[in-house]
Amino acid sequence: MDQSSLSSLVVELFTTIQLLAGYPVPQSSPEIHVVPHAVIEEKICRSQCRRIKAFYHPDWGVYVDESLDLAGDNFDRSILLHELVHHVQHTKGAFELLSSDCERRNAEEMEAYKVQNRYLASIGDLRRVPAGAWIGPCRN
Repeated sequence: MDQSSLSSLVVELFTTIQLLAGYPVPQSSPEIHVVPHAVIEEKICRSQCRRIKAFYHPDWGVYVDESLDLAGDNFDRSILLHELVHHVQHTKGAFELLSSDCERRNAEEMEAYKVQNRYLASIGDLRRVPAGAWIGPCRN
């Protein structure tokens, strides 16, 4: 997907997030990096993270595995939408009042998965992501 098409898709997905979750479209978009999976491993997990196809970092933007078909596959597009939800959560300080980083991260993930699944349902795609797939227990 060329940069112009990717930029248009990001605008479309932010509008979708606004409709599905009520977040306003942010004034600025994060940088979107479409990269080999090895770069994702290097940035966030060093190895053994084959299932992770994208991530958001407030300082780096969104990293997306180049194997995703953002132009032609609804589920792959939903992965980018999920990461863009994290961007709007961050820019709006959505969960910053929660008492721990763990609780904040879990709440962010639960909401992002719910929005991702609402998106898939809204476009008639039957695939879903288990909302609790990446949620971990918090130790107080």
